[in-house]
Amino acid sequence: MELEDSDARGKHRILAELGRVEEEVRFLEKELGELGQTDIVSTVCEELLCLIEKAPDPLLPLTNGPLNLGWDRWFEGPNGGDGCSCFIL
Repeated sequence: MELEDSDARGKHRILAELGRVEEEVRFLEKELGELGQTDIVSTVCEELLCLIEKAPDPLLPLTNGPLNLGWDRWFEGPNGGDGCSCFIL
């Protein structure tokens, strides 16, 4: 009796695994069909890259120049050969 029970459970496991594999095969066939209908991937990537590069970064503020010209002196390089002319008050 035990041999028949374990044999039935073994068949059930095998059938469950077979069903899972068949489902995965159907999924992969569907993916392959969709890839066959897709344009050349490099063309699609280039178009996407162009769209992304044209859009401004939403996390960076848009400025057309310094808002306060007095702040610019803190971020400029040294003037001439005299060393740094930045003054910290």
